[in-house]
Amino acid sequence: MANSPGPSSSNTVEPHDSVDATEAKKKKRTRRKPRSKAKKVNEVAEDDTTAECSPFTPNFVIQAVKERLGVSYKARDKSFGPINLKSFIHNGAIPCVFQTGTSGCDSSLSILKRIENLTVNGFCVPGSSKSSPAKKASDRSLSNRAVKKKKKKQAVFPKYLTEEEVGVGLEKGELMKGSIRINPKNFKESYVGNEDTTKTDYVIGSVLDRNRALDGDEVVLRLKTESEGKKLMEVVYITRRVHPRTAIGYLQPLDKNKEFAVFTPRDKRIPKMKIPKISWPSGFQSDPKLYSDILFLAKISDWKEVKYALGTLVENLGMNGDLKVESLAILREFCLDPTPFPDTMKQFLPKTCDIPAKEFEYREDFRKECVFTIDPLTARDLDDAVSCKELPNGNFEVGVHISDASFFLKEDTMLDEMVKSKATTIYMVDSVYHMLPVELCLHCSLLPGQDKLSFSVIWELSPDGEIVNQRITRSVINSCVQLAYEHAQMMIDEPEKKFEEDELPKIHNGFKGEDLSKVVNSLQKIAVCLREKRRQNGSLKIDQVKIGFSLDPATGEPKEFWIHEQKAANRLIEEFMLLANQSVARFINDELPDLAFLRLHEAPKPTMMVDLQKNLETIGMHIDISSSGGIQSSLNKYVGDDYLGQARMIVLNHLLAKPMKRARYFCAGAVEDDVSYTHFALSIPIYTHFTSPIRRYADIMVHRLLAAALHYRDKPTWEPEEVALVAETCNRQKYHAKRAGEASSDLYLAHYVESNQPYVQDAVVVDTKERSIDVIVLNTGTVLRIYTNNFGENVTWKSEEIQVRKDPKDENAKKMWRILVRFPETDSEPQVSMVLEIFTLVRVELGRKPKSNKLEGKLQRPVEQLSLL
Repeated sequence: MANSPGPSSSNTVEPHDSVDATEAKKKKRTRRKPRSKAKKVNEVAEDDTTAECSPFTPNFVIQAVKERLGVSYKARDKSFGPINLKSFIHNGAIPCVFQTGTSGCDSSLSILKRIENLTVNGFCVPGSSKSSPAKKASDRSLSNRAVKKKKKKQAVFPKYLTEEEVGVGLEKGELMKGSIRINPKNFKESYVGNEDTTKTDYVIGSVLDRNRALDGDEVVLRLKTESEGKKLMEVVYITRRVHPRTAIGYLQPLDKNKEFAVFTPRDKRIPKMKIPKISWPSGFQSDPKLYSDILFLAKISDWKEVKYALGTLVENLGMNGDLKVESLAILREFCLDPTPFPDTMKQFLPKTCDIPAKEFEYREDFRKECVFTIDPLTARDLDDAVSCKELPNGNFEVGVHISDASFFLKEDTMLDEMVKSKATTIYMVDSVYHMLPVELCLHCSLLPGQDKLSFSVIWELSPDGEIVNQRITRSVINSCVQLAYEHAQMMIDEPEKKFEEDELPKIHNGFKGEDLSKVVNSLQKIAVCLREKRRQNGSLKIDQVKIGFSLDPATGEPKEFWIHEQKAANRLIEEFMLLANQSVARFINDELPDLAFLRLHEAPKPTMMVDLQKNLETIGMHIDISSSGGIQSSLNKYVGDDYLGQARMIVLNHLLAKPMKRARYFCAGAVEDDVSYTHFALSIPIYTHFTSPIRRYADIMVHRLLAAALHYRDKPTWEPEEVALVAETCNRQKYHAKRAGEASSDLYLAHYVESNQPYVQDAVVVDTKERSIDVIVLNTGTVLRIYTNNFGENVTWKSEEIQVRKDPKDENAKKMWRILVRFPETDSEPQVSMVLEIFTLVRVELGRKPKSNKLEGKLQRPVEQLSLL
């Protein structure tokens, strides 16, 4: 794309230093130096508005800025005397900006606003004392501010409707209900899904209209106003408080209030809390600064119709920035319990590692078969194993063998209830918090050379992956080896390789490396066919960058990180786990349709997909959004194996992930009859999770149903509503654990970047707004928002709208922007311009935000202009 020059930066007027009153009366012309930060014409940066005002300076400056050149060409410094503004303007036909002080020049502002082609921007400059000649002029400004402050203080949330009013309103269709989502990048914006999926979500445009609802809460809405096809709503009732009302943050004194302190959450979506004195930590009242860097967990105890909620401190977590403290804060933030199982739970564990003799009487015996596991190198929870042997007719008998964890986790015990509440294993960078007691994990893991109980799904498959027949059974296996993905990949890459003894882990049961390689390669050929069938059937795979860390054993600090790479061995195991999950889902739904515990992935919201499609079309890229297969075909068309193709894939995966709905567990008997069970991304009619019972309680539920369907136990006496509640717990805990794992990765990456400054990396633009860009850092997958004031020293910029909503009824249209940037000439480098729009490659310097685990970025001078288009 051709380079386009950006605009020059406008010069802003800095507050003056205090000067003598006599000197202040002298008439003089001033010329200000350009500001170091990039500025847009007609804009005053936020830091200008917060300048500290001196009470001794009666001066103010009115400065004209020529918009087309962005150059200051006149400045007038007066001691609040009259100025002939018309004579002050150079060529009044040219649009200008006048930047004025708010103190002592309100009357000038009103005059300025009457002059054509002028824009007025006010900011704080030195104010006046009681003896200042500007007192009268400033009184009005101070009075106005006092009135605004008073109104702001008195602002309250509206009272909720009564339950009766809500019932009547919902029945009449005057009220709507749904789950609220708050924009994590702008806490003033929130949304509630429209039950009519062909229409856009309901928009709540302010914190006041959100009316004390927090992220995830189920709320009742009322239409406030409708403008340009966008429905603006207000919350009138909270039917269910889903958000836990807890937050991580800091405690500070509240002005001169001796009875309350203020708690400021890190998450701006949660309100500040007034903390009563009784909840303060020791020593806070006498020296609050002692706690300025201490992280606390606080909980909202009450929130009336006022700005601040009332809260209590729950826990002093420790000093911010410490890896252990920050990791604990993450777990607390997502309401995850890392506490080990108490000793009282040991009574529910198996008393011996020996398998009861009666289990061998009815289980199918695979102990002499070539069965083995393939997992990450450091894996300890070995849920699944595979087997494969060629049949006389040329087909293959393929087995997926899953640990029978539900056999040892007895239902309706205290241990079962505790495991159910955890619902999932939590994977942090530095630790793993198991769903099951560690002793039970080891007892259930399919470790090599040991007899283990399992469920087995056995298929007869043709060489091209067609299922000839299948059976599902309880079984006993003895894994011959614990392979890592690296070992299996080596076998796929070199099928004829003769393995030395030290190249593979210890092999049991009389098998050799060549035997394993033969099985792996047979499975690989079938897996390729299965994957191709899924592709033809319309499956969609959206991969996002995931990183791992190597930690210093002494300090725990990150030494290096790497990107997790999906290779053929990973995809091999994935393919057969998918097949097993589908087979079990069909079976339990056929046998126990009222209790079947299934997993659903609904289609993305059509309006969001149309919005994305239109945005990409403005840059010449067409995405087929008619189906999951259409999306995948479009992805394949625009990505490639080279550097630019991979970068383009990262952008498209990020953009396509946004409209996707979160997959969820549900009980078949607790949903309406017309609900489709189709899994959108996999493009299959029914699906569940069966293959990871050591780390997911959902799989435990499926195993219990499967045992009943196979008549190994009585049918559970559960009600569908009970199963639905378990599904809800699993959904919530799985999502929270995922978020915690991502936050842990962010924490360690922030520490790594902080220790390796300067840290400059390639990134690609994924979104542009009028005054900011969103980029993805290619080697970390980190998404950053970079505002124009972080475009570098003396950099000028100009934003251009490239798509405007022309039809007010078109709810899917959205403004699109490109930003033209110009880097100035330096002693060693020429002036260079670049265009920032979606798919532009940029260089970004990363740094850690103060008191945060997040990264921030600064745009760097480009070596050359590159775009993925």
